[in-house]
Amino acid sequence: MLHSVWTVGQQVLILFILAGIGFALGKAEMIGEKFSRDGSQLVMYVVSPCMMVVAFQRSFEAEGFHNFCMALLLGLLIHAFGVVMAQLFFHKKTEKADDLRFSVVHSNCGFMGYPLQTALLGTIGVFYGSAFCTVFTLFVWTYGLVQMSGGRQALSLKTILLNPGILSVVVALALYLGNVSLPELILTPVTYLSQLNTPLPMIIVGYQLSQANLLAAFRGWDTWLAIFLRLIVTPAAAIGFCLLLHVDHAVAVAVVSAAAAPCAALLSIFSARYGRDTALASSLVAGETLLSALTMPLMVGLAVALC
Repeated sequence: MLHSVWTVGQQVLILFILAGIGFALGKAEMIGEKFSRDGSQLVMYVVSPCMMVVAFQRSFEAEGFHNFCMALLLGLLIHAFGVVMAQLFFHKKTEKADDLRFSVVHSNCGFMGYPLQTALLGTIGVFYGSAFCTVFTLFVWTYGLVQMSGGRQALSLKTILLNPGILSVVVALALYLGNVSLPELILTPVTYLSQLNTPLPMIIVGYQLSQANLLAAFRGWDTWLAIFLRLIVTPAAAIGFCLLLHVDHAVAVAVVSAAAAPCAALLSIFSARYGRDTALASSLVAGETLLSALTMPLMVGLAVALC
Protein backbone atom coordinates (compact mmCIF):
# COMPACT_ATOMS: atom_id res chain seq x y z
CA MET A 1 0.00 0.00 0.00
CA LEU A 2 2.88 2.37 0.79
CA HIS A 3 4.11 1.89 -2.76
CA SER A 4 0.67 2.91 -4.09
CA VAL A 5 0.59 6.00 -1.87
CA TRP A 6 4.08 6.97 -3.02
CA THR A 7 3.19 6.47 -6.70
CA VAL A 8 0.12 8.67 -6.40
CA GLY A 9 2.06 11.13 -4.24
CA GLN A 10 4.61 11.64 -7.01
CA GLN A 11 1.85 12.49 -9.48
CA VAL A 12 0.20 14.89 -7.02
CA LEU A 13 3.60 16.48 -6.36
CA ILE A 14 4.04 17.09 -10.09
CA LEU A 15 0.66 18.84 -10.16
CA PHE A 16 1.59 21.01 -7.19
CA ILE A 17 4.92 21.94 -8.78
CA LEU A 18 2.83 23.36 -11.63
CA ALA A 19 0.63 25.09 -9.05
CA GLY A 20 3.81 26.45 -7.45
CA ILE A 21 4.66 28.14 -10.75
CA GLY A 22 1.27 29.83 -10.72
CA PHE A 23 1.78 30.81 -7.08
CA ALA A 24 5.18 32.38 -7.84
CA LEU A 25 3.83 34.23 -10.89
CA GLY A 26 0.92 35.52 -8.82
CA LYS A 27 3.15 36.76 -6.01
CA ALA A 28 5.43 38.42 -8.56
CA GLU A 29 2.33 40.05 -10.10
CA MET A 30 3.24 38.63 -13.51
CA ILE A 31 -0.28 37.23 -13.79
CA GLY A 32 -3.44 38.63 -12.26
CA GLU A 33 -7.16 38.20 -11.74
CA LYS A 34 -7.88 38.71 -15.44
CA PHE A 35 -5.60 35.77 -16.30
CA SER A 36 -7.33 33.62 -13.68
CA ARG A 37 -10.81 34.55 -14.93
CA ASP A 38 -10.00 34.25 -18.65
CA GLY A 39 -7.94 31.09 -18.13
CA SER A 40 -10.80 29.47 -16.23
CA GLN A 41 -13.16 30.32 -19.09
CA LEU A 42 -10.69 28.82 -21.57
CA VAL A 43 -10.46 25.60 -19.56
CA MET A 44 -14.23 25.34 -19.08
CA TYR A 45 -15.34 26.17 -22.61
CA VAL A 46 -12.47 24.91 -24.79
CA VAL A 47 -9.82 22.75 -23.11
CA SER A 48 -12.08 20.41 -21.09
CA PRO A 49 -14.49 19.76 -24.00
CA CYS A 50 -11.52 19.01 -26.29
CA MET A 51 -10.08 16.64 -23.68
CA MET A 52 -13.47 14.92 -23.43
CA VAL A 53 -13.63 14.40 -27.21
CA VAL A 54 -10.12 12.91 -27.25
CA ALA A 55 -10.90 10.59 -24.30
CA PHE A 56 -14.03 9.29 -26.03
CA GLN A 57 -12.26 8.65 -29.34
CA ARG A 58 -12.11 4.90 -28.77
CA SER A 59 -13.85 1.85 -30.18
CA PHE A 60 -17.16 1.06 -28.53
CA GLU A 61 -16.88 -1.88 -26.14
CA ALA A 62 -19.66 -3.28 -23.97
CA GLU A 63 -17.30 -3.57 -20.98
CA GLY A 64 -16.08 0.02 -21.33
CA PHE A 65 -19.63 1.37 -21.57
CA HIS A 66 -20.65 -0.73 -18.55
CA ASN A 67 -17.75 0.74 -16.58
CA PHE A 68 -18.78 4.27 -17.66
CA CYS A 69 -22.30 3.60 -16.34
CA MET A 70 -20.83 2.27 -13.07
CA ALA A 71 -18.83 5.50 -12.73
CA LEU A 72 -22.09 7.43 -13.22
CA LEU A 73 -23.77 5.37 -10.49
CA LEU A 74 -20.83 5.90 -8.14
CA GLY A 75 -20.95 9.64 -8.85
CA LEU A 76 -24.63 9.72 -7.86
CA LEU A 77 -24.00 7.74 -4.66
CA ILE A 78 -21.05 9.90 -3.61
CA HIS A 79 -22.84 13.20 -4.26
CA ALA A 80 -25.97 11.98 -2.46
CA PHE A 81 -23.77 10.93 0.47
CA GLY A 82 -22.22 14.40 0.49
CA VAL A 83 -25.65 16.09 0.56
CA VAL A 84 -26.69 13.97 3.56
CA MET A 85 -23.47 14.82 5.43
CA ALA A 86 -23.77 18.53 4.57
CA GLN A 87 -27.37 18.79 5.75
CA LEU A 88 -26.67 16.75 8.87
CA PHE A 89 -23.69 18.74 10.13
CA PHE A 90 -24.34 22.25 8.73
CA HIS A 91 -28.07 22.89 9.03
CA LYS A 92 -27.90 26.55 10.11
CA LYS A 93 -29.29 29.23 7.78
CA THR A 94 -26.10 31.33 7.54
CA GLU A 95 -23.77 32.32 4.70
CA LYS A 96 -20.90 30.36 6.22
CA ALA A 97 -23.05 27.23 6.59
CA ASP A 98 -24.10 27.57 2.92
CA ASP A 99 -20.43 27.76 1.89
CA LEU A 100 -19.52 24.75 4.01
CA ARG A 101 -22.41 22.67 2.65
CA PHE A 102 -21.34 23.50 -0.89
CA SER A 103 -17.72 22.57 -0.14
CA VAL A 104 -18.65 19.19 1.34
CA VAL A 105 -20.71 18.10 -1.66
CA HIS A 106 -18.77 19.48 -4.64
CA SER A 107 -15.17 18.54 -5.39
CA ASN A 108 -12.81 20.22 -7.85
CA CYS A 109 -13.15 17.13 -10.04
CA GLY A 110 -12.38 19.01 -13.26
CA PHE A 111 -9.35 21.16 -12.41
CA MET A 112 -7.78 18.66 -9.96
CA GLY A 113 -9.41 15.35 -10.94
CA TYR A 114 -8.75 15.26 -14.68
CA PRO A 115 -4.99 15.97 -14.47
CA LEU A 116 -4.53 13.22 -11.84
CA GLN A 117 -6.70 10.74 -13.77
CA THR A 118 -4.66 11.46 -16.89
CA ALA A 119 -1.38 10.96 -15.03
CA LEU A 120 -2.46 7.69 -13.41
CA LEU A 121 -4.62 6.08 -16.10
CA GLY A 122 -4.30 8.01 -19.37
CA THR A 123 -7.37 8.78 -21.49
CA ILE A 124 -9.39 5.92 -19.98
CA GLY A 125 -9.17 7.77 -16.65
CA VAL A 126 -10.70 10.87 -18.23
CA PHE A 127 -13.33 8.66 -19.90
CA TYR A 128 -14.51 7.34 -16.52
CA GLY A 129 -13.82 10.62 -14.74
CA SER A 130 -16.15 12.44 -17.13
CA ALA A 131 -19.03 10.32 -15.81
CA PHE A 132 -18.33 11.62 -12.30
CA CYS A 133 -18.06 15.20 -13.61
CA THR A 134 -21.41 14.83 -15.37
CA VAL A 135 -23.06 14.05 -12.02
CA PHE A 136 -21.09 16.91 -10.43
CA THR A 137 -22.47 19.31 -13.04
CA LEU A 138 -26.04 18.21 -12.33
CA PHE A 139 -25.61 18.67 -8.58
CA VAL A 140 -23.69 21.95 -8.73
CA TRP A 141 -26.31 23.62 -10.96
CA THR A 142 -29.17 22.38 -8.76
CA TYR A 143 -28.26 21.79 -5.10
CA GLY A 144 -25.13 23.99 -5.24
CA LEU A 145 -26.90 26.86 -6.98
CA VAL A 146 -29.73 26.85 -4.41
CA GLN A 147 -27.23 26.88 -1.53
CA MET A 148 -25.12 29.74 -2.86
CA SER A 149 -28.05 31.88 -4.02
CA GLY A 150 -29.77 31.54 -0.67
CA GLY A 151 -32.77 30.06 -2.44
CA ARG A 152 -33.16 33.15 -4.66
CA GLN A 153 -32.14 31.41 -7.88
CA ALA A 154 -34.85 29.22 -9.39
CA LEU A 155 -33.73 25.93 -10.94
CA SER A 156 -33.65 26.00 -14.72
CA LEU A 157 -33.46 23.01 -17.05
CA LYS A 158 -31.85 25.29 -19.64
CA THR A 159 -29.05 26.23 -17.19
CA ILE A 160 -28.40 22.57 -16.43
CA LEU A 161 -28.45 21.24 -20.00
CA LEU A 162 -26.81 24.18 -21.84
CA ASN A 163 -23.67 23.84 -19.76
CA PRO A 164 -20.23 23.21 -21.30
CA GLY A 165 -19.67 20.20 -19.03
CA ILE A 166 -22.92 18.49 -20.02
CA LEU A 167 -22.75 19.50 -23.70
CA SER A 168 -19.19 18.20 -24.14
CA VAL A 169 -20.10 14.83 -22.59
CA VAL A 170 -23.19 14.54 -24.82
CA VAL A 171 -21.20 15.30 -28.00
CA ALA A 172 -18.27 13.05 -27.03
CA LEU A 173 -20.62 10.21 -25.97
CA ALA A 174 -22.55 10.49 -29.25
CA LEU A 175 -19.28 10.09 -31.19
CA TYR A 176 -18.33 7.13 -28.97
CA LEU A 177 -21.68 5.33 -29.23
CA GLY A 178 -21.81 5.99 -32.98
CA ASN A 179 -18.25 4.66 -33.38
CA VAL A 180 -17.34 7.89 -35.19
CA SER A 181 -13.62 8.58 -35.60
CA LEU A 182 -12.72 12.20 -36.24
CA PRO A 183 -10.44 12.91 -39.22
CA GLU A 184 -6.81 13.65 -38.38
CA LEU A 185 -7.20 17.25 -39.58
CA ILE A 186 -9.72 17.90 -36.77
CA LEU A 187 -8.46 15.50 -34.12
CA THR A 188 -4.88 16.85 -34.12
CA PRO A 189 -5.69 20.46 -33.07
CA VAL A 190 -8.32 19.15 -30.64
CA THR A 191 -5.62 16.94 -29.08
CA TYR A 192 -3.20 19.88 -28.82
CA LEU A 193 -5.83 21.91 -26.98
CA SER A 194 -6.67 18.98 -24.70
CA GLN A 195 -3.04 18.79 -23.59
CA LEU A 196 -3.43 22.18 -21.89
CA ASN A 197 -5.72 20.51 -19.34
CA THR A 198 -2.94 19.64 -16.90
CA PRO A 199 -0.69 22.75 -16.81
CA LEU A 200 -3.28 25.53 -17.27
CA PRO A 201 -5.73 24.58 -14.48
CA MET A 202 -2.90 23.96 -12.01
CA ILE A 203 -1.26 27.33 -12.76
CA ILE A 204 -4.66 28.96 -12.16
CA VAL A 205 -5.02 27.06 -8.87
CA GLY A 206 -1.53 28.25 -7.89
CA TYR A 207 -2.44 31.86 -8.65
CA GLN A 208 -5.58 31.57 -6.52
CA LEU A 209 -3.49 30.20 -3.65
CA SER A 210 -1.18 33.22 -3.95
CA GLN A 211 -4.11 35.60 -3.42
CA ALA A 212 -5.88 33.77 -0.58
CA ASN A 213 -5.88 34.42 3.15
CA LEU A 214 -5.01 30.91 4.32
CA LEU A 215 -5.37 31.79 8.01
CA ALA A 216 -9.02 32.65 7.43
CA ALA A 217 -9.55 29.26 5.83
CA PHE A 218 -8.63 27.39 9.01
CA ARG A 219 -10.64 29.45 11.49
CA GLY A 220 -13.41 27.69 13.40
CA TRP A 221 -14.18 24.06 14.27
CA ASP A 222 -16.98 23.93 11.68
CA THR A 223 -14.51 24.78 8.91
CA TRP A 224 -12.19 21.98 10.02
CA LEU A 225 -15.15 19.58 10.09
CA ALA A 226 -16.09 20.54 6.53
CA ILE A 227 -12.47 20.04 5.42
CA PHE A 228 -12.40 16.61 7.11
CA LEU A 229 -15.65 15.58 5.43
CA ARG A 230 -14.46 16.79 2.01
CA LEU A 231 -10.90 15.43 2.02
CA ILE A 232 -11.14 12.27 4.17
CA VAL A 233 -14.71 11.05 4.74
CA THR A 234 -16.02 11.50 1.19
CA PRO A 235 -13.14 9.72 -0.60
CA ALA A 236 -13.23 6.99 2.08
CA ALA A 237 -16.95 6.53 1.35
CA ALA A 238 -16.10 6.43 -2.37
CA ILE A 239 -13.63 3.59 -1.74
CA GLY A 240 -16.31 1.79 0.26
CA PHE A 241 -18.85 2.12 -2.57
CA CYS A 242 -16.26 0.86 -5.09
CA LEU A 243 -15.51 -2.21 -2.96
CA LEU A 244 -19.20 -2.85 -2.33
CA LEU A 245 -20.03 -2.76 -6.06
CA HIS A 246 -16.85 -4.64 -7.11
CA VAL A 247 -16.08 -2.10 -9.83
CA ASP A 248 -13.18 -2.23 -12.27
CA HIS A 249 -9.83 -1.03 -10.88
CA ALA A 250 -9.55 1.88 -13.35
CA VAL A 251 -13.10 3.02 -12.53
CA ALA A 252 -12.32 2.98 -8.79
CA VAL A 253 -9.09 4.97 -9.20
CA ALA A 254 -10.75 7.53 -11.51
CA VAL A 255 -13.77 8.02 -9.23
CA VAL A 256 -11.75 8.25 -6.01
CA SER A 257 -9.35 10.73 -7.69
CA ALA A 258 -12.36 12.96 -8.39
CA ALA A 259 -13.96 12.44 -4.97
CA ALA A 260 -10.68 13.14 -3.12
CA ALA A 261 -10.19 16.56 -4.75
CA PRO A 262 -10.67 19.72 -2.65
CA CYS A 263 -13.86 21.77 -2.91
CA ALA A 264 -14.83 23.16 -6.31
CA ALA A 265 -13.49 26.53 -7.40
CA LEU A 266 -17.08 27.38 -8.37
CA LEU A 267 -17.62 28.16 -4.69
CA SER A 268 -15.68 31.42 -5.18
CA ILE A 269 -17.43 32.19 -8.48
CA PHE A 270 -20.92 31.67 -7.06
CA SER A 271 -19.98 33.65 -3.97
CA ALA A 272 -19.02 36.66 -6.10
CA ARG A 273 -22.10 36.32 -8.32
CA TYR A 274 -24.52 36.43 -5.39
CA GLY A 275 -22.73 39.09 -3.33
CA ARG A 276 -21.60 36.80 -0.53
CA ASP A 277 -18.40 36.64 1.55
CA THR A 278 -15.92 36.03 -1.28
CA ALA A 279 -12.93 36.17 1.09
CA LEU A 280 -14.27 33.21 3.07
CA ALA A 281 -15.10 31.23 -0.07
CA SER A 282 -11.71 31.86 -1.71
CA SER A 283 -9.85 31.04 1.51
CA LEU A 284 -11.78 27.79 1.92
CA VAL A 285 -10.97 26.71 -1.64
CA ALA A 286 -7.31 27.63 -1.24
CA GLY A 287 -6.96 26.02 2.21
CA GLU A 288 -8.49 22.74 1.08
CA THR A 289 -6.37 22.76 -2.08
CA LEU A 290 -3.22 23.12 0.01
CA LEU A 291 -4.19 20.31 2.41
CA SER A 292 -5.20 18.05 -0.49
CA ALA A 293 -1.51 17.76 -1.39
CA LEU A 294 -1.29 15.53 1.71
CA THR A 295 -4.69 13.81 1.63
CA MET A 296 -5.06 12.98 -2.08
CA PRO A 297 -2.01 10.67 -2.22
CA LEU A 298 -3.29 8.85 0.86
CA MET A 299 -6.89 8.37 -0.33
CA VAL A 300 -6.12 7.65 -4.00
CA GLY A 301 -3.23 5.42 -2.94
CA LEU A 302 -5.69 3.44 -0.79
CA ALA A 303 -7.97 3.08 -3.82
CA VAL A 304 -5.07 1.84 -5.97
CA ALA A 305 -4.11 -0.71 -3.30
CA LEU A 306 -7.55 -1.91 -2.17
CA CYS A 307 -9.82 -1.73 -5.23
